[in-house]
Amino acid sequence: MSALPRFFAAYQRRVTAELERLVPRDQGPVERAMAYTALAPSKEVRAVLVLACAELCRGQVERAVPVAAAIELVHSASLILDDLPSMDDAPLRRGQRANHLEFGEAIAILAAFGLLNLAFGTFARAYEPELASRLTSITSDAVGPGGLIGGQAIDLLATDQQISFETLERIHRGKTGALFVAAATCGALTAGAAAEPIAALTAFAKNLGLAFQIVDDLLDVEGDPALTGKAVREDARKTTFVSFSGVDGARQLAEELCGTADRALAPFGDKADRLRELSAFVISRRS
Repeated sequence: MSALPRFFAAYQRRVTAELERLVPRDQGPVERAMAYTALAPSKEVRAVLVLACAELCRGQVERAVPVAAAIELVHSASLILDDLPSMDDAPLRRGQRANHLEFGEAIAILAAFGLLNLAFGTFARAYEPELASRLTSITSDAVGPGGLIGGQAIDLLATDQQISFETLERIHRGKTGALFVAAATCGALTAGAAAEPIAALTAFAKNLGLAFQIVDDLLDVEGDPALTGKAVREDARKTTFVSFSGVDGARQLAEELCGTADRALAPFGDKADRLRELSAFVISRRS
């Protein structure tokens, strides 16, 4: 199974419409570079996670749409930075040339900062001050040294180095997992969820995010660029879950993590079936 779950489409339409409203177009090179990545076709998995968690916690999906869009903006910014020559030096992203190849490195960096700035501004404009502050704090932590930035830094320093499994897990809980956790938590907060359901969704997202990264590592080895939208064998100089555990071992670990994620949903019963569908998609995806 690799097709998107059916419920994705309705969520994606809402998020895409919000991104098209938020992201400036044709106002200058930075704006065009922002739109180039943020509005490129994508699965919007993190945004879907936001909306599914909000709905599960009996919130209004529309109220969570600005959060979902903001999380996508943060993710898009991270992709631009991740692809830079000083980082992974990737040629393709989302089926098109990397941002820095299309607009130059300087504009690409400015576009990434522009997207981050727009994400935090979206929280401030869309929500009452107390909620906006919580959403901003959670997302800021996910981006910072304990999240995306920290994971990327360790990853860069580990190039051509032997690292432990614990370090590898730490890298990807930061680079990938942190934003999954922020997405789930922020979605639940827009619904006014209590501490217990938020804790369950955090556990789900933490394990789902790591499984997502392991499947990314598998796709780097086995994937088809026509489907993944990015070059393969890009991680040859790094320790990955595949180089550490082999293809079969990495796939088994991803399946175990998705199983652990699904068990965290037990308090919600059948109401969490959409999140279980998301988990099943993550483990079977081909792009």
